[in-house]
Amino acid sequence: MDFDQFKKAIRRFEEMLNAYKDDNADRSDLEREAIQDSLVKRFEYSLEVAWKSCKRYLHEEGFAEAASGSPKSIIRLAGEAGIVGAVENWIRYINARQSTSHDYSAEKADQVLAVVEDFYGDVVDLYQALSGDTWA
Repeated sequence: MDFDQFKKAIRRFEEMLNAYKDDNADRSDLEREAIQDSLVKRFEYSLEVAWKSCKRYLHEEGFAEAASGSPKSIIRLAGEAGIVGAVENWIRYINARQSTSHDYSAEKADQVLAVVEDFYGDVVDLYQALSGDTWA
């Protein structure tokens, strides 16, 4: 199974997470807001690629129920299969993602921004579990 798209999504997310964490006083308000907006979008995309990669992997490993599962059911199945350790974290990420689907308010963005650092660690762990590669 090819995990290039998954890895690229995480790398792009990582770039924006680092820019977000770099509290550079030289940035204008507009630049800081643009970084936050981009981080939210990259979180959304990375989460989509993550659960869909997990779904494909589980299906290829013989888990028939993965063929038509929702994001939450796929993550629960991955937890049962030992691929995901902290299922409750992933459910939190999915809920944060779903909250931004149709509402782009600052309040909803703040919900995503509150989980991005935890998500980064968990998405890297998932990538490593699925691909067998180390993250460097």
